Amino acid sequence: MKRLSLMLMFVVLAAICSPAQQSLADAARQANTEKKANQAKHVYTNDDIAGTKTAEPEKSADTATEANGATATGDASAKPEGEAKADASAKPADKAADKADKKDSKAEAAAKADALKQKIAEQQKAVADQDHEISIMEREHQIRVAEYYADAGTQLRTSGQWFEDEKKYQEDLDGKKKALADAKAKLDDLNDQARKAGVPGS
Repeated sequence: MKRLSLMLMFVVLAAICSPAQQSLADAARQANTEKKANQAKHVYTNDDIAGTKTAEPEKSADTATEANGATATGDASAKPEGEAKADASAKPADKAADKADKKDSKAEAAAKADALKQKIAEQQKAVADQDHEISIMEREHQIRVAEYYADAGTQLRTSGQWFEDEKKYQEDLDGKKKALADAKAKLDDLNDQARKAGVPGS
């Protein structure tokens, strides 16, 4: 009977101890897991954030200083002092050359305008001379015609010669009129060239 009682007590104690041991193992495992999770998660404080912000501008300032230094060094090495002076002295020389070119161009244009004016004046004189010659020929012819038809005896004696002279006169007159027309056409062409070139007084 006593043995039976002892056995029952052991069974009861074993039943009580087994859940306790199992719950302790679970609690240990859970604690270990939470500890690892806390180690993996880093909680940033205000001090950490302030330190990060302070460090970044210093780094960027250093980077900017290095970049500016590299740029200045690159510019200095790219253009030596002699080349910089040469560029500075070349600009006034270029301006002077441009002014000289413009002056030469104006002088050349003025010379062309004067030459064109001279041609126009000469052609105007040629037109006037030819027109004057035609006027004289026509006036002299009118006088001859009047004298010829005023004397009946002259008509009978020189009728053959008269018609030959009239024929020659008409040929000469036609030639002079054609030359005058050509001279006027040339004068018009010169005046047109002068207008296109902007020559004043054309």
